[in-house]
Amino acid sequence: MKKYLLFILIALIIFQLPIYGQSLNKSSFVIYEEVINELKSAKNISQLENKYDYVFILLLDSTNIDLIIKTGYPYINEFRNYAASLALSKKTIGFVTEKQYIKEIFNDENSLKRILTCTKTNNSPDIPMTKFDYPVYIKGNTAVFETSGPTWTDTYYARLEKGIFQINWLGGIIE
Repeated sequence: MKKYLLFILIALIIFQLPIYGQSLNKSSFVIYEEVINELKSAKNISQLENKYDYVFILLLDSTNIDLIIKTGYPYINEFRNYAASLALSKKTIGFVTEKQYIKEIFNDENSLKRILTCTKTNNSPDIPMTKFDYPVYIKGNTAVFETSGPTWTDTYYARLEKGIFQINWLGGIIE
C-alpha cells in the first residue's frame, strides 16, 4: 500500500497536478499593439476574422474599431455590453503587489492564486474547479481575461496602477 501511495505521489509531482483546477504556468498573452499592427499590415484582413477575440481587444482600447470592423468579426458590438463595467465601482476588487507590470502578475503562480481567490463569485463558487482561460489580452498595464468552470465563464478587466492590482467583473455566462 505504501508503494502504491508513493507511486501516486511521484506521478502527481512528475505530471504537475493542477493547482486550483489547472496548471498555473501556462500563461499566454495577446498584446494589443501587436494585433493592431498585424491588422494594419494584413493584405487580406478578412482572413484574420477569427484569429483573436476582438471584443477583448476593443475593451482594452476601442479607438481602432473601424479597423477591426474590416475583419468581418461578427460580435464586435458585444464590447459595448461590457464597457459600462470598465469604470471603478463598488464591485472593484484587488490586492496590493510589488509587481511593476501586469504581465508579471499573470506569470506569477501566487498572484494567479490570489486572483482566483478574490474573484470568487456566485458563478464560480468552487475555486478548485475554476481555471484561467488563456490567452490574457494586454495593453500596457491593463488586461482582459476570463476564468471558467464546468458551467460558467466570467470575464474581467484588470489594471495595475501604483502597486495596486484592480479587477472589475465585466460579466459572466452560466450554462
